[in-house]
Amino acid sequence: MTNSAGARSAVVVAIDLHKGSNLIMSRALAQAASMDADVHVICVTEPNIANVKPPEDLDMSDLTGGGAGKIEAFATSRVADFKKKNPTLKAPTVRHYTETGDAAEKIVNLATRVNADMVILGTHGRTGIKRLLIGSVAEKVVRLAGCEVLVVREKKHEQGS
Repeated sequence: MTNSAGARSAVVVAIDLHKGSNLIMSRALAQAASMDADVHVICVTEPNIANVKPPEDLDMSDLTGGGAGKIEAFATSRVADFKKKNPTLKAPTVRHYTETGDAAEKIVNLATRVNADMVILGTHGRTGIKRLLIGSVAEKVVRLAGCEVLVVREKKHEQGS
């Protein structure tokens, strides 16, 4: 399928290999298949600001050094799973990118470069001082992106008292 600019439709998906990345990638592949769109997977490492500790489930070595290979292996694995679960759907073409810098800006820049129809990313649900110091990448992408943005988070409702 092509978008309004006549180019092939594109979905940008931002992951960081934390435990929620499986859900994010699954949603992105399903969305891209329904749109007959290419998938552009981006992983951005940010310079360590104020020595903020990354999420406990995130191994920073996954994002440095051999990070590009790990991102490609992760995406390839998710596409294989998608094909098994959805044999009648055409699996999207997937491209991989690793960047260093401000995550929101790098994600939005890629979305602009590929004329994305949608950006899909997750949220760690930070609150308080961590959110103040790091900010919310998802929130910034929603504000800056020139296309739809889908923020994916694992279902976790708090029980009322």
